[in-house]
Amino acid sequence: MESEMASAECTNAKSVSNTFDSHPVYSNDPRKLHSLIHSYISVTVRNQKPISGWVHTVDPVSESFVLVNFTADGSTVQDVILVPGYNVTGVRLHPHVASENMKEKIDFTFKQNETRFSRAELDRRRNVLCVWLKDNRVPYTMKANDCLEVLRFATIKPPYTPQSIVCTNEVVLDKLLKLLQDCPQLIL
Repeated sequence: MESEMASAECTNAKSVSNTFDSHPVYSNDPRKLHSLIHSYISVTVRNQKPISGWVHTVDPVSESFVLVNFTADGSTVQDVILVPGYNVTGVRLHPHVASENMKEKIDFTFKQNETRFSRAELDRRRNVLCVWLKDNRVPYTMKANDCLEVLRFATIKPPYTPQSIVCTNEVVLDKLLKLLQDCPQLIL
C-alpha cells in the first residue's frame, strides 16, 4: 500500500514537472529572440492577419513583441503595436537590415527627452524642494551626492522631478509623487 502511494506521488511529481518543462520558455533560445531586435518582421496572429514592424523588444517568457512603424519618410513614429505572445502563430523575418540611424530611432521611441539643468538650476531646485518638504512636514536628510533621503524609504535624485524618485514602498512613493507634482516651483 505504501509503495502504491509512493508510486502515485512520484507519478504526480513527474506530471507536474513535465507540465513546467513543456512551457515554451524552457525550449526557446533567448539569443535567437534577442537577435530579432531591430529587425523588420511580420508576425502572423490567430486570425491569420500579419502584423509587420520593426522589433523594439521581445519578452522571452510571454513571447510578446513590441513593433514600431514609422511614417513613409521615416521621420516620426506612425504606430507602436503590442502583439501578445499567446496570439502569435508565426514570425517571418524580412530581409530589410536596420541602419544605425534606424536602430537609434527604434531605441529612442520610448525614451523621454531629458532636460539638462545647470549646476545653479539644480541647486535652486534642491533648495525649493527642501523648503517644500519642510513646509509639508516631511522629514528628509541631505546626502553627499546631492540626493535627498525622504522618510528613510525614498531617495530623490537630481533633477528633483517625480521621475527621479527611487522608492520601494508604493505608499510612500505615491505620496511623494503627489507632493512633488503639487510643488509649483518645480514644474518644468
